[in-house]
Amino acid sequence: MTLDTNRSVSDTHYKVAYDLMLRLGSLLELEQLLKQLPLAIREILGVERVSLLLADDDQATLRLYAVEGAQVPDDVQGLRNRVFFSIYERDDFPSVKAWLDGQVYRASAAAMSEGSPLEIVVETLKLTEFLSAPLNVDDTLVGVLLVDNPDTQTPLSPEKGDILAALAAPAAVALQNANLHSKTVRELASKMHQLHILHQIDRELNDTIKQDNVYDMTLDWALRFTNAQAGSLALYDEERDDLRVVADLGYDTPVEQREMLRRTHGGGIALRVARSSYAEVIPDVSADTDYVLLSNLIQSHMSVPVMREDRVIAVISVESKRLNGMNEEHQEFVEKLAARGGVAIDNARLFADAVREREKLSYILANIADVVIVVGHEDRLVLINHSALAALRLYPDVDYIGMPISEVLEHSYLLEVFRHARTQMQNVLEEVKLPNDRTYYAHFSTHTDIGWMIVMHDITPLKETEQLKNELVATVTHDLKQPLTVMNGYLEMLQMHQKLEQRGETYVRMIGRAVQTMWSLIDDLMMMAKIEAGVQLEIHPVSAHRLVEECIEQVQSIADSKAMILTNNVSVELPPIKGDPKRLSQVFANLIGNAVKYTAPEGKVRVWAEAHEASLMIGVQDSGLGISPEDQTRIFDRFYRVRSAETESIEGTGLGLAIVKRLVENHRGQIGLESRLGEGSTFYVTLPTYDNSENEPQPENSSV
Repeated sequence: MTLDTNRSVSDTHYKVAYDLMLRLGSLLELEQLLKQLPLAIREILGVERVSLLLADDDQATLRLYAVEGAQVPDDVQGLRNRVFFSIYERDDFPSVKAWLDGQVYRASAAAMSEGSPLEIVVETLKLTEFLSAPLNVDDTLVGVLLVDNPDTQTPLSPEKGDILAALAAPAAVALQNANLHSKTVRELASKMHQLHILHQIDRELNDTIKQDNVYDMTLDWALRFTNAQAGSLALYDEERDDLRVVADLGYDTPVEQREMLRRTHGGGIALRVARSSYAEVIPDVSADTDYVLLSNLIQSHMSVPVMREDRVIAVISVESKRLNGMNEEHQEFVEKLAARGGVAIDNARLFADAVREREKLSYILANIADVVIVVGHEDRLVLINHSALAALRLYPDVDYIGMPISEVLEHSYLLEVFRHARTQMQNVLEEVKLPNDRTYYAHFSTHTDIGWMIVMHDITPLKETEQLKNELVATVTHDLKQPLTVMNGYLEMLQMHQKLEQRGETYVRMIGRAVQTMWSLIDDLMMMAKIEAGVQLEIHPVSAHRLVEECIEQVQSIADSKAMILTNNVSVELPPIKGDPKRLSQVFANLIGNAVKYTAPEGKVRVWAEAHEASLMIGVQDSGLGISPEDQTRIFDRFYRVRSAETESIEGTGLGLAIVKRLVENHRGQIGLESRLGEGSTFYVTLPTYDNSENEPQPENSSV
């Protein structure tokens, strides 16, 4: 029966409620409160036994949690798992209806209706007559107090029911506070436990970069935290829209059978998650048509995507043998694990790709004939291939990586060229002869992030062929000079001893010009052969102003005959050039002569110069015909001449600029041009300047 709650509440009731509130207000630990609350109620009411039922989190089930006083069962802790009942949709029973209405309910075992939720409690505690009071907070049932006198069977007076009702309010508040506190502590402890685990995961993942280790470690942690019995980690290929399993743990079926099932039935839930990029928890796999049955024991499943830069790169799947085996806490943890695993998996993939590319590069470098050397910014060796070891006659079983380049290339001309390239801080192309007595075409190039790269191609066969060619040219040109000398002598004798008519004189002059052209061609061929064979330079400091002045004097008469203005704008204050005076005279005599030759009458030719750091640039500028872009690409090739109506009558061998280019390069200089058709041309020659610290003789003003 329900007690009348409309009776007046005395001051005594307020006092006992207040005393209980003070007694329990400082108790926040739930287990401690569960011991003290029944004890306090029993003392205040003067009853023999007090029992406490607690509601679960969703207020759908009441569970026996504590018993204080007479006839206490031996295993109270065990009762929590055995004595419980549902109150969901049971409000048609008087006891449940009274509790939900906040009323104290008096009951007896004899008068209890069949199917009452209290039956299991009555049987367990052997209740005969008892009072029950709901513990409500904001219309939410958090528990129920049961009081009785099992030993004396003394009836419980209405006054005790009133006091019990008064005590229910502070008891409910104390329970609610303790529940909230305990829940907060549990959540905090769980968070700390997660953080500790995640910190350990970070440490373990950072300690390895191998792909298989990362996969196995990530899946192992997912299984451990979720208490799952099986799982897999699969990489996702977005372009092909498929999954490739790279880690598989906990399944009894053979690997081949699992692979066949996955191929037959598709990617299942994991592929669905990869496509949507959202995690899924499946409480009962039998209700999901996409589930791929890998084991008959599995009942629940969870798949979480592994993201990297807004794209799915993998899916972690864990499976349990229990229904509804995964909860929100499990999902939250695996999502955090996936975030860390995503970085580790992507890094491991990139590292594996880098290792494969490095192995490919190492294989290529080891099997190419070219010499490849890489020098870091601190002038230490970063890479050297087998061809380089053989060419430099280094020991193949010694690890030279990390050694200073000065030690590795000690006493080698290659070291001198490298130092020159470093000083100039620009790419350098040069022929070098290595200790294996072979000649290489060396390319020195710099890269901001790497350092210096030296690539050398063996040109010994070409040099040998070129040497044979040069010897042939030298022999042929020498043999041609004798008949040309004879022809020229007889022409002179013919003019001295035979009076010829006008037509005969014309023929003799034409023959003479042809002989001179042949003679000039032979001289150029011999000069080219001499340069390519390795002309020896006699290095001196050379005055640029005086050098240009003497070259202008050589062509001044031709310029005067064409009414041209020939100007020397090279300052006498400029630093001297470091070079061979005779060879440099050939260079600028050719360039200035060409400028005069290819410039129309009354045109202009100007020679100027400007100093740069450790070099001098000299420009020869004309107002002549200009050179087309097509011709500019081949203008320095041997025997190449610009063919046009304007140049048809101009004589030349096509070797002049080729000789100029080789002489400039022999001086460690560079040559280039700028030209437009009809607007003239400018040839630029950059040569190193003389350093006074080298203690070489100063340039003389009288001659270069």
